[in-house]
Amino acid sequence: MTNEDLESHLREIGCDVEYLTGSDGVPYLVIRGYQISKGSLAGRTCDVAIQQSSSMPYVAPPAIHTRPPLVPMDMTIALRTQPSPIGSDWQYWSRLLRGQPTPATLVAHVATIFSEV
Repeated sequence: MTNEDLESHLREIGCDVEYLTGSDGVPYLVIRGYQISKGSLAGRTCDVAIQQSSSMPYVAPPAIHTRPPLVPMDMTIALRTQPSPIGSDWQYWSRLLRGQPTPATLVAHVATIFSEV
């Protein structure tokens, strides 16, 4: 898997995506207008940023970022969120994707993060 594979998959499933360089100088792929379908946040819309990976084989970053922040910033075991290095209007969610990353598993990972809140 590559960053381009992920972008292509997201576009194929109807996502609006763009690239962004955060205030941390790191490149991100952003899913604009992501619709949360399950969990306590169901019905909410946000932007979701995924840090691009330059490693081969692809290593999924251990976090997603959302704009706007969706839950209180809290690094307890339950929420594991904090201000994002992308910028002040973003929230960092510390979550690790286990297993082999593919575009489909990364999309499922994002959905699972929100369904568990």
